Amino acid sequence: MTVKLIGGLIFGLSGVIMALSYRRFQLRKLVTVDGFISLLFYIKGQIECFARPRSDILATLPLEIFSACNCPHGAATLEELVEASRIYLDDEALRLVSSFASEFGSTFRDEQLRRCDYYISALSEERRRVFASVNSKGKAGGALWICACIAIIILLW
Repeated sequence: MTVKLIGGLIFGLSGVIMALSYRRFQLRKLVTVDGFISLLFYIKGQIECFARPRSDILATLPLEIFSACNCPHGAATLEELVEASRIYLDDEALRLVSSFASEFGSTFRDEQLRRCDYYISALSEERRRVFASVNSKGKAGGALWICACIAIIILLW
């Protein structure tokens, strides 16, 4: 009887841990989109105020932005930064940041500023969608993990 109780407790705790991990993963998606929005604001400010070239902008990028974008060790190019955070980006957010990374530095200053504005607004809209998704998926996913572990406990009892 005590072995069953201990086993049931272990399964129950593993369900809670999996639910919390899933919730943390969903929240990390939101933080990643916020990180890329911050990155775009930083790049826009560097282009607008200092007219810095692409390589200088990436070299002066604060570590907090790298961390928010899930690239804690830094990246030499925007493509590397996008690749490092690919797992936390939904399809639309990934498409937007990949498009920006491929276009960055290929146009004149005024056009680059307009593109920054476009991608900031598009990512902000995507952030609203991700926020709604995180709330619903986080709660449903957490409940699913806990219920699955309870079902296993009942079946094994």
